[in-house]
Amino acid sequence: MSATVLMWFRNDLRLSDNPALHAAAATVAPVVPVFILDDDAPGDWRAGGASRWWLDGSLAVLQRQLEAIGSRLILARGPTRDVLLRLARETEAQAVYCARAYEPWASRLEARLKPDLDDIGVDLKRHRGALLFEPESLRTQQGAFFKVYTPFSRAALADGETGAVLAPPRTLMAPDRWPKSDALPDWNLTPTKPDWAGGLRAAWQPGEPAARDRLSAFIADDIANYHDERNRPDHSGTSRLSPYLHHGEISIRQCWQS
Repeated sequence: MSATVLMWFRNDLRLSDNPALHAAAATVAPVVPVFILDDDAPGDWRAGGASRWWLDGSLAVLQRQLEAIGSRLILARGPTRDVLLRLARETEAQAVYCARAYEPWASRLEARLKPDLDDIGVDLKRHRGALLFEPESLRTQQGAFFKVYTPFSRAALADGETGAVLAPPRTLMAPDRWPKSDALPDWNLTPTKPDWAGGLRAAWQPGEPAARDRLSAFIADDIANYHDERNRPDHSGTSRLSPYLHHGEISIRQCWQS
């Protein structure tokens, strides 16, 4: 297998405005997209049943999107460190591209991963994550982090440059040989006995296309009355973008610039 780059999807399950994916594609090396289901995440941060149901739908959509541009999504289950090191060796990867994560356990994982990957000659290249501004980019005049929202928001609006929304890649170079992948149904992310997800299926559609549709509908129909309607839980007056943002099916920058 010729040298590749790994695109490690996390909570950025989209092709549009994905800086890590954009950078991986720009290397003109074969790209191996991978998603890792790590059940070793700390208990307080482990995904619950509804999140796992959503993840199943989102990964299925992402698989189809990648196949449409000549690629595929490798699914692997296990400790993230072990899986990434194994795949890096197997694919002779020169780098791992990913979006930054900000949960304490995820930041610690990234800090441990970098020297492990360095030891086998693989770069860890982290890119802009789920935030509009990176935590280090906005400081007080004294160089400290903001602790109060209002002055933080003023500084962000005055100085923050979000950049242009990145277009999705039209194609991804495939490796000579794909590593083995799990089958998504084998992960059993959706409930069966009992199947309590009927209400979720009726109300929500996971995936990047649905996220774009939801944003468009909010802008067209609801945003003008948001100030009042957001306080009416009996009305459909909010954006309903939270799960899409959580799983990274749409970026906060796409929302901001819309």
